[in-house]
Amino acid sequence: MRVPVAILAAALLLGTVAGVGAQQPQAGTVVRVDPRSRVVVLADGRMYRVTPDTVLVVGNQPASIETLSPGQQVMIQSGEVVTLRNGQYVAVAPAPGQGAVVAQAPAMAVPIGVRQTIFGRVDDVDSDGKVKIKTDRDSFEIKVAPEALRQIKEGDNVTLEVTITPPGAPAASPSTR
Repeated sequence: MRVPVAILAAALLLGTVAGVGAQQPQAGTVVRVDPRSRVVVLADGRMYRVTPDTVLVVGNQPASIETLSPGQQVMIQSGEVVTLRNGQYVAVAPAPGQGAVVAQAPAMAVPIGVRQTIFGRVDDVDSDGKVKIKTDRDSFEIKVAPEALRQIKEGDNVTLEVTITPPGAPAASPSTR
């Protein structure tokens, strides 16, 4: 009698462990698609990298990352949660008993200077490439490339990582892949 009970307990335990590894589907409105990095950015700021295991659903129909466009409602199953750090998408992995923790990026030289993250919202988008960004303290404008301008809309969230270095100090430069 103990053997069947042990087998049942093992089966229940395996079922529980398998259920923990499965990601719940995530729904949202597409703001941007980065086909080169295979990343989908949602209106609330969440970002998912599409992997071979990822399932995308638009209008109750399977979709591919190539067919997604801004404004669409999408359901993402098994997407890799990422964040943008130093111009690169970095995987975010949940730690046991904690919320999401950013995976460590490869070590790189840190420039001397002041580093700050600025949060804001797109306040206005001009057809000439000027984007006005409003923060809680101020507002400013930046100029973006025409191909990026097509994906930027009023109300989009903005996160800028700024490093200010003194003259003569080595400046941080975005890495290329």
